[in-house]
Amino acid sequence: MLVAIPLSWLTASLGFTIAVVSPARDIVMLLLWSTSEEIVFRGGVQTLLAKALARSVLSGRAARWSGIGISVANLLTSLLFCAAHLLHKPAWVALGLFPVSLVLGASLERSGRLWVPVALHAYFNLLLYASSALVSA
Repeated sequence: MLVAIPLSWLTASLGFTIAVVSPARDIVMLLLWSTSEEIVFRGGVQTLLAKALARSVLSGRAARWSGIGISVANLLTSLLFCAAHLLHKPAWVALGLFPVSLVLGASLERSGRLWVPVALHAYFNLLLYASSALVSA
């Protein structure tokens, strides 16, 4: 989790920032947005895909991608997560979210608890917000 601090600073320095308008309101919105995205993507899409794939020909070891331990459900959910961010972000930003999404998906699979990716997503967004504020100051 410590690696997220320099990564958020680098991300903000490269121009991918979160607008700092009203810190109290902004933070509440970031927390709500992080929670809602995780409920939809990890709690909904990834969980449903994992269940559907477990009943399909991709069950067991075949449900892992490239032998590196990434589930097909996590891979597909992460692609969808990035595609959803294309609606309001440049393509390079959406592509940069792919590894973050894979980590969030893996955290759900390893913990079995939705609050883990919610907390990690909120942590990432809050670090990016703080870095954005520092870079723009």
